[in-house]
Amino acid sequence: MRVSTSSLPLPRARWAQRRPRLADLSSMHSVRFLLLAGLASSGCGIIDFDVDQDIPAQTIPGSTVPTPISTLFPVPLSLDLSSKIKQQNTGAINSVTLSSLELTITAPADHSVDWSFLDQVDLFVASTKTGSTLPKTKLASATKPTGQVLQFTVAGGVNLKPYVDEGAQVESSGTGHAPATAVTYDGKAVFTVHPL
Repeated sequence: MRVSTSSLPLPRARWAQRRPRLADLSSMHSVRFLLLAGLASSGCGIIDFDVDQDIPAQTIPGSTVPTPISTLFPVPLSLDLSSKIKQQNTGAINSVTLSSLELTITAPADHSVDWSFLDQVDLFVASTKTGSTLPKTKLASATKPTGQVLQFTVAGGVNLKPYVDEGAQVESSGTGHAPATAVTYDGKAVFTVHPL
């Protein structure tokens, strides 16, 4: 008895036609996945980044007589971050926020004096532009600090970009008394830049 093979090519032909479609579909999913993964990992090239700002050494004169501190020592914090932002090639910037700020006593080296001579410290940011409508805004504060490192509590939600654009200055005020001996300190601020 002969078996006709005329019916065999039809299923093979159908399978052959289906297989490329499955392969094409699989490769299309792979390409789509790779594209999405690439975009997600790069964030389209726009991610938040930090900019460090060193605070140069400053000295607070000492006094053997208890002397109130009404206008606190200077905190020369530069907010001219434009050059550092440009280095990142991020394009337009949405906002700039202060992430952290600390001052560290460097002298006397024997740690005989700490920050306990201060009761309250408040830092404010203000515009240097004449006629600016930007309000003087509290940036950070510290209450009853102790130890060699003064860690400020940062006020949340303060967008520094308008101040940076106009030219910003940091002002300080506080209460306490002058230290018994002269104190030298320096510090570091960290700003987070949020591109559009």
